[in-house]
Amino acid sequence: MCVLHRIKHSAERRPSMHRQKKYRASTPGVAWLLSELQIESLYGREALKNLRPAKSDQLEQLRQSLAELEIMVTAARNDKSFFDQAGSIFKCLRYINGSLDNLEAGQVPDETELLEIKGFAMLLTSLKNWYERSGLQLPSVSFSDIEPVIKILNPDRTVVTSFHVHEAYSQKLKEIRAEKIQLENCILQCTDQQKRDELRDQRARLVQSEKAEEHLVRENLGQQLLEWVTRMRHNGLAAGRFELLLAKTRLACQFNCTCPEVFAGNIKKPLQAEEMINPEVEAILAGNGKHFTPVSIELNSGTTLLTGANMGGKSVALLTLAMNAELVTLGFFVFARRFSMPLFDFIYLIAGDGQNQASGLSSFGAEIIRLSELTALTRHGIGLAVCDEFARSTNPSEGSRFVQALGEFLQQSGSYGVIATHFDGIRIANASYYQVIGLKNKAVTSTGGDRISLLNNLCDNMDYRLIRLSDDYQVPKDALHIASILDVDPEFMAILRRYYPSTGE
Repeated sequence: MCVLHRIKHSAERRPSMHRQKKYRASTPGVAWLLSELQIESLYGREALKNLRPAKSDQLEQLRQSLAELEIMVTAARNDKSFFDQAGSIFKCLRYINGSLDNLEAGQVPDETELLEIKGFAMLLTSLKNWYERSGLQLPSVSFSDIEPVIKILNPDRTVVTSFHVHEAYSQKLKEIRAEKIQLENCILQCTDQQKRDELRDQRARLVQSEKAEEHLVRENLGQQLLEWVTRMRHNGLAAGRFELLLAKTRLACQFNCTCPEVFAGNIKKPLQAEEMINPEVEAILAGNGKHFTPVSIELNSGTTLLTGANMGGKSVALLTLAMNAELVTLGFFVFARRFSMPLFDFIYLIAGDGQNQASGLSSFGAEIIRLSELTALTRHGIGLAVCDEFARSTNPSEGSRFVQALGEFLQQSGSYGVIATHFDGIRIANASYYQVIGLKNKAVTSTGGDRISLLNNLCDNMDYRLIRLSDDYQVPKDALHIASILDVDPEFMAILRRYYPSTGE
């Protein structure tokens, strides 16, 4: 049973609004994962809100965070009840910083606030004891001893989770309440109306005396609790960090995630990713009875170009890469068999058509703004730039020139850039080239039936793996073939084929 079960939700003090804004994920995959984390308490939610990616000068702090997560994952894998034991505490934990603020402001605490503080102290003491019994020793998580708070608010030394101003706090209060009970018995037994009214007046005066004495007791309790405010605040922050770490652990165990290797950004080693997955896309595919094809890629400093057929999975591959790289900077394990990367100063994604209806920007206009933001970032650090079909919203002739220029810019910037494109003729000196394999069976044809069946047939014949290419590669031209598989109108297809070479490309 929750300690504070008698308190209405409105009594819970929310974190103050002047604190920094919630972290905005750079990639849709990370945004989805953060929204799916199992975090119960406001302390944990505040820790999540304050989450920020590690920068290049915070390599050791990031490595420490990952080492702590590895300790947690090992402990969880060895103890099936690991999450239940701690999770039950966080489900009941209330945010008491409002009550602590009032104490520090010199306000006399009411019974609701004292109940909040008592419940907090009992739960955090339980969490501290469990943490110590588990043998966990994490530099970022330490709990102060606040058991004296429980003793202050539990004078009769019971395990009752409620709170009231106990007679043990004051002999005078004890006497007033005893006298009040006697008066109430007399009132019940008295048959003389005038005498009953006199007794009721006496009781009313006693009630006022009782309230005054209770106020003095609460005032005294507030003064006693003042010296423990700092420790309670510390424990609240520690609890939030620990709950966030627990959520990361649960995620890592659920998906069998891997601890990444991170090295300094100025060390010119390749980013290596083996068998990455995207859990959001994987879940969607699983719902349709399909499987996610793991993505493997290696990026050197400079530019990597990615080509492939339409519907071949280039966008998913790029988003999967960007998602896992961003997770590393946030101190998460990755969805990959192996993942090694430099600690980037930034991760920047240009994806989609870039349409910004709110600002009235055209697709291309929005792309150019994103481009300007990206180039500015490269002037101040080494990052990962992920560009999906950049400049697709302008005419192909100019679009290919923009992609060529972007590739050359990233090649000489010192950052790691990967660009997915359909444009022919993009060649960057010393760049790397990848291609989605695409259609496994070039001879596959329409199977007939409804559109869903046709799409399923197409997907079943796609190979979404990435392969390295030489710099004399050719962009695949599978659009005509895909259109035929999807049973596009025969008259339209006849017209279309007139504009293709006799080879049928």
